[in-house]
Amino acid sequence: MSTQSTKHSTSVAAAVAAGVVLFSLLSPAMAASDQNNPAVLTSHSPWLAPTGHRQPARPDVSQNEVLSAWERQQQGLDAELDRKLIICRGC
Repeated sequence: MSTQSTKHSTSVAAAVAAGVVLFSLLSPAMAASDQNNPAVLTSHSPWLAPTGHRQPARPDVSQNEVLSAWERQQQGLDAELDRKLIICRGC
C-alpha cells in the first residue's frame, strides 16, 4: 500500500469520525436531555407563556374612544374602499 493511499484513508477516517461526533452533539437526544432539567424561575428570567394561548379578538382589546382627525378620516376612507371592493365580512 502506498504512503499517499494511507494518508488519504487516514484523513477520510478522521473526517468521518469528526462528522459522527458533530452529529451526536447536534442530535435530538442531546436536546431532549436538556429539557429534563426544570427551568429555574427568577426575577431576571421571563415568565413562561401558558400552554394554549390564543389570538385575542376585537372585543378582547379595549378600543380608544378618542380618535384624532386623521384616524377618523382614515376610517372613512377605509369604509369607502370596503364598499367599492364589496368585501363580505359575514359570509
